Amino acid sequence: MVLKVKLNPEQRDIEVQITCPAKNKIVDRIVSLIKSVDTQIECYSDDIIKLVNVSDIFYIESVDGKTIVCCEKERYLVKGRLYQVYEKLKDNGFVQISKYCIVNINKLDSFKPLDNNRYA
Repeated sequence: MVLKVKLNPEQRDIEVQITCPAKNKIVDRIVSLIKSVDTQIECYSDDIIKLVNVSDIFYIESVDGKTIVCCEKERYLVKGRLYQVYEKLKDNGFVQISKYCIVNINKLDSFKPLDNNRYA
């Protein structure tokens, strides 16, 4: 893979161009990562609204009717049901691994199913 950064002071916004011989999983993952960099979702912590970068989210789960966003050190509530949040994030590297959980595949090294149909 070749990575080039070209500075242009006259450029108004960042432009990313991917040149490849064929579209494959690696290209899809790169696109997903790039899209997630500046995407944010509205979360709540102690009735305070916080915009959380999608790229900082490890997983989102539904527990006792609440949708919880889990980052490395923080947890937030998000309004909406899990499937609604998933619809917003599915193009940003999120996959639904169970009825109650979606994960950011850009944060995963690996995962394995446990005996009780949960994941580790």
